[in-house]
Amino acid sequence: MTSSVVVLSLIGAAILLAVGQTDAISCYVCPASDGCKDQFNAFHSDVTTATGCLSCSKVKIGDVVVRGCGSTSSVELCVEVESLSTYTCTCSTDYCNTASHVTVTMVTALLLALVAMVFRF
Repeated sequence: MTSSVVVLSLIGAAILLAVGQTDAISCYVCPASDGCKDQFNAFHSDVTTATGCLSCSKVKIGDVVVRGCGSTSSVELCVEVESLSTYTCTCSTDYCNTASHVTVTMVTALLLALVAMVFRF
């Protein structure tokens, strides 16, 4: 087996482990409103819940925050683009999109760090 096939296999396995269960979850859903801001208020009139989601999300552009329900399973991940003041997180447990920052699971972080350390190019 070539080293690139091994690397791709390990990355694929890490992604499958990171995705975890694909059972339906529940998420908070809200438009860009006062209840949806980083000081999240689950009881605000604009905040609803959705069931049957495969992932939850939180997107922040500047001071505008939107939380939602995803129809596809995704890796628990947060991406920040400082130059655009954009912050996007996805997660896969019930109501995980409440926090100011949704965190990556420790298993995912350790697996990706291990792959990066073993296969430095």
